[in-house]
Amino acid sequence: MTATTVAMAFVADRSPDTGVLLQLGLGMLLYQFTIGAANDIMDVAEDASIKPWKPLVRGDLTMEQATRFTVVLALLGLALTYSLPLVPWLIGVGGLLCGLSYDFWLKRTRLSWLPLSVALPLVPAWVFTSLGAWDSVLWWLFPAGILAGIAVHLANELPDAEAGAQHGGAVQRMGVRRAYGAAMTALGASVSVCVIALAFTAPFQAGVAAIVGAAAFISAPRATKVLGRNGLFGVVTMTTAMLGVVFVSAAS
Repeated sequence: MTATTVAMAFVADRSPDTGVLLQLGLGMLLYQFTIGAANDIMDVAEDASIKPWKPLVRGDLTMEQATRFTVVLALLGLALTYSLPLVPWLIGVGGLLCGLSYDFWLKRTRLSWLPLSVALPLVPAWVFTSLGAWDSVLWWLFPAGILAGIAVHLANELPDAEAGAQHGGAVQRMGVRRAYGAAMTALGASVSVCVIALAFTAPFQAGVAAIVGAAAFISAPRATKVLGRNGLFGVVTMTTAMLGVVFVSAAS
C-alpha cells in the first residue's frame, strides 16, 4: 500500500513536493505497521497454533510492550502527517480507524469486509487532496474502491477459511465457493464502474481498465495452482492496484 501511495503521488503531480511525498509514504507505512501490530495483539491466541513464528507467540515481546509499540506507531503517523491540510489529515485518520476497527471489532463478524472497502478509496483521496489535485472524476473511485475492497478482503481470507472457521468472519460464514464467487463478482463490478466512468472522458484509460479486468478473470481460476495458496489474492490485489493507477491517471 505504501508503494501504491507513492506511485499515485507521482500520477497526481509529476513533480510532487518532496515533503508531502515523504509525509504520504512514511505516514502510510506507519499506519500500516500500526494496523498490523494491533492485529497481532488481537490474534495472539489463534496465532499460537497456526503462526508460531510471530514475535508475540514466541515470547520476544510481551503484550504490554506490543501495545506500547502499537500506540507509538500510531502517534508517530498522526504527528508526521499533522501538517497536511485538515481534510487530507482527517482522511488519513479515517483510514487508520478503518484498519483498527477491523482488528478490534469487525474481523470476526459478518461485516469483516467493511473496513477495507471504506479504506481503499480513501487512499487516492488522501493523496490527491494532499497535493491539491482533486478532480471530480475521482468521486467514481468511491463505488469502484468499495467494490474492489470487498474483492480484496474475500480473496485474502479464502486461504485461511477452514483454519479460521470457528471465528465466523464473512468468508467463514459464506463458505469457500460462495466467497470466491462474491469476490469475483465484486471485482467485475469494480472494473465495470471504472470502464463506464471513463468511457466518455478518457476512452484510452477505459480500454486499459477493461483489458486489466479481462486478464484478471482469465487468470483467476488457475491462480492458486500457478501462484500458490495466495494466488487469487495476488491477482485481485494487483488488478485493484492497476485499476487505481489507470483511473487516477485520467485525473492528472
